[in-house]
Amino acid sequence: MTGGKLRRFSAAARCERGVIATELAFLAPVVLVGVMMLFELARIGLVIGIGSVALDNAVQSFRLDTLESESASNMADSLRSRMVKAGYGYISADDLSVSVLHFDSLSELGGLTVSDDEQGENRQKLPVWSVTVQIKKEFLSPLPEVLSLGNTFRYQYKHVFGTELNDE
Repeated sequence: MTGGKLRRFSAAARCERGVIATELAFLAPVVLVGVMMLFELARIGLVIGIGSVALDNAVQSFRLDTLESESASNMADSLRSRMVKAGYGYISADDLSVSVLHFDSLSELGGLTVSDDEQGENRQKLPVWSVTVQIKKEFLSPLPEVLSLGNTFRYQYKHVFGTELNDE
């Protein structure tokens, strides 16, 4: 190569490196934001899954208890503590808000008013509990707050359960 061709080749290579550096400077933040949001979405899925397992575990343990004498506030506190225990150390009591409603029968939960004569004397009323649990966790990164999504996310679980009373 002659000197003129070498200088042109060197200038073209510097120009291409400048273009690549500029493109990387514009592309790197977009890729970084995408990866951060992927981690946030994965964590949200993890929290929802662990919360669901913890609620199911807590409700299953209630089926073995005698729930007739339990008040709604005691039930809420007990459910919260059982969910924290079943949450693999990932859920704390501060993350949960629990609301419990007690109904004497499934008909009462549905809003039906059935008189005792229509229901029959031999029919046993089974208590029913309606539970609403809201879980709130902070995001890992400040990115959702920058995107006007706030600094926490919330998810709500609803569960209705009852017990079968023994006829002993």
